[in-house]
Amino acid sequence: MEFWLILAAVLGMGYLVSLRRNPWVACSRCRGKPRRRGWMYMYAHHICAKCGGTGQQLRMGRKVLGLGTPQPPSP
Repeated sequence: MEFWLILAAVLGMGYLVSLRRNPWVACSRCRGKPRRRGWMYMYAHHICAKCGGTGQQLRMGRKVLGLGTPQPPSP
């Protein structure tokens, strides 16, 4: 019983450290390529509405635990 509690605590702390050090993931909609090409005029493009053109979004654990929003990476 104690082994499982210690293991859960170690894994939980590791996850929190991971959230702190790596808060961003590639955007699930644009997959890190924020400039999407137009379907009719291929030279035209627009930025992804979900990530605001950064290509990144916060990790789910960071949103759920309310760890605050760090500065987004520059595009």
